[in-house]
Amino acid sequence: MSKGLQDMPLEVQHIRSALLREFEPRISMEDFEQKDPTERETALLSRAVSAKAARILTDCTSDEAAAGVIDGRDDFGIDCVAFSTSGSELWLIQAKWKNKGTAGFDTEAALKLVHGLKKLDNRDLDHFNERLQLLADRVHGVLRLPTCKVNLVIALIGDGRLSVETQNILNEAAHEFGGLGRTVEYRVLDQRDFHRAVREDLEPQPITLKATMDREWYTRETPYKAVIGEVSADQLAHWYGGKGDDQGHDKGHGERLYDRNVRQSLGLTGVNQTMVESMIEDPEGFIYRHNGITVQCDRIEQEYHAKRAVGQPTTLILHNASVVNGAQTVTSAFRAYERDPEAVADAYVLVRIISLDGAPENFGRSITKATNTQNHMERRDFIAIDTVQSEIQKDFRLSLDKEYVFRRGELDPAPESGCSVTEAATALACMHRDSSLAVRVKGSTNVLWEEGRGGAYTRLFGQQPTAQQIWRAVQVLRLVRDRLTELRSKLSGRPGSVVDSGSLLVAHLVFQRIGRDKFDEPDDEWAGVFADVPAQVDAVLTCLIPMVDTLFTSKSFVTSTFANEERCARLVAAVLGMLERGTGPDSPMNLSAFIEGASRNRRRRPQTVRLLVDHDVIRDGTPLVYAPSTAEEVAIGAWLDADPRRRRASWVNDRKAPLLWEADGKRYSPTGLVSQMWNAADWKEQWSTVQGPKQWKVSGEGTLVDIAERLWRRITDESETEDESPL
Repeated sequence: MSKGLQDMPLEVQHIRSALLREFEPRISMEDFEQKDPTERETALLSRAVSAKAARILTDCTSDEAAAGVIDGRDDFGIDCVAFSTSGSELWLIQAKWKNKGTAGFDTEAALKLVHGLKKLDNRDLDHFNERLQLLADRVHGVLRLPTCKVNLVIALIGDGRLSVETQNILNEAAHEFGGLGRTVEYRVLDQRDFHRAVREDLEPQPITLKATMDREWYTRETPYKAVIGEVSADQLAHWYGGKGDDQGHDKGHGERLYDRNVRQSLGLTGVNQTMVESMIEDPEGFIYRHNGITVQCDRIEQEYHAKRAVGQPTTLILHNASVVNGAQTVTSAFRAYERDPEAVADAYVLVRIISLDGAPENFGRSITKATNTQNHMERRDFIAIDTVQSEIQKDFRLSLDKEYVFRRGELDPAPESGCSVTEAATALACMHRDSSLAVRVKGSTNVLWEEGRGGAYTRLFGQQPTAQQIWRAVQVLRLVRDRLTELRSKLSGRPGSVVDSGSLLVAHLVFQRIGRDKFDEPDDEWAGVFADVPAQVDAVLTCLIPMVDTLFTSKSFVTSTFANEERCARLVAAVLGMLERGTGPDSPMNLSAFIEGASRNRRRRPQTVRLLVDHDVIRDGTPLVYAPSTAEEVAIGAWLDADPRRRRASWVNDRKAPLLWEADGKRYSPTGLVSQMWNAADWKEQWSTVQGPKQWKVSGEGTLVDIAERLWRRITDESETEDESPL
């Protein structure tokens, strides 16, 4: 980002990027060919503002708006002219652009605009420039109508406030030129209006769906309207991939159907392939084997084929609709329809349609989150309904003209075109000051989506990072990985193992060396920072490889060292300290404190729940059973047997509360749940200490402690003694 853009407010940057993309190829700048590039861009942006104002106020296209730009010599204060489709309304637009968002409109500008209106009203067009001459017939056509309406538009990249004197000039003009059925009004479009418009341009166009229910169905009106009934699978297929008629009516919407879903369709997974075969081989029985789908819409319009009664054939028009649960079903219906349309027409799906008309703001989001249970759900799926992610996506498009994808099932963009939320979150985790995030991500990227206090997702996205910060972080991470790949081919033994196991910690160290403030530098200064990344990797690795042996001895297990948050924190402090002081033979770095601590260091297994969650060992929803000791069985066995649900729980990958107790539907830590059960059973002689992870079992796997021990042994099991070759 240049220095000029660095001083530009973010909203103005968004507007600038959007205007240049839309109008730079369309607006003539021949009169500025010999001018300074900065002057030329300012003029182009001013003209683009006037054209965008025309688009905001009328139904014209970008090309039509650009054709209406007359700014230049002899424009008499009018930068753009626009017309209504009916031909009875005229917009005369004057625009002002300021890089800092401080454009204003003074009395001189107002008088100039009014003078232009007067010349047009007097049919005095000979002194206008050639661009206005091309529009003269249309201007005359509007002005000669006895009921025409003329709009004076002030379009500003600023706050839009007008002085009292300026308002008086415009009001007097409206009074003077109005009357006898003709009206003249003025309107101000300010920076907020333009920013809102460029953001709305990124919003998908609303989808309207038709759903015919010719079998049993029922409806409820309170508290919110909903219709539930059977819809033939071929209708779902047409929603997704219908060809439409010559005018494009009833054309399929593809993946846009799922814009409010937590993920896109996942292609032909095992579950989805089974649905395709089921629709074709036994269409009549499909509805008995399937849970149905959920559709949200802003409004339901209902038409009856004959009798107006519940259960009678009806067609529902769903305005601004989205399939919020059942993306895999709809896509599978389309795949099946391609193979056998007649069979799919005989398959029916239970469809629940919910209108959000009159519902609370977060009602739709809560439905989306609650209904997505058919295919295995990953924690990252639910971030798709977090508005922060859609805001980042818009920021990527407006600020960088790049893609940012965050729904599972969407294809990752080409590396030069953008990034995915997983890559972005990994880069931000490495960039974070807390090295434990990079350590945890190395174990499993699933930890990136933990929400709540202390959760990685909340720490990374709780305060929305800008598109520039994310993109630069991703670029650094990619460059670090590229350099490590180069170096890895030259290393073996322990150094090679450090590169393999410590790649994200190396990235974390490079990010700390760069410093977070550098990610907001202008483009020319950032280029130097970015170019220095490979050298930073070399310096970090030169210190890191021997530091592992210095702190933890040459007999330490490299893999387990880089899986241990405490050890990695010590490595980070030591390496950054050494790099700060220099790495030469006379380095003042004093390692005595680290060496003294190393003699006391013992390789300790992380806490059970944390280890299991960070490595995503137990799948969400896995059943667990309570395994009480003999003493516990005697003390609370009768209470447990009174309700069999008291012995059962299911696993949730969450560090703090991973057990969902079937008895009350609440979440607990293993120890917390055992303590809760003892108290509920009124066991007065209960022990003072509780070891919950040893008392909850996964069938066929053993207790949580057993599973964690096996995992830790696997992590620390390095069967071969590693070489100690130098870097």
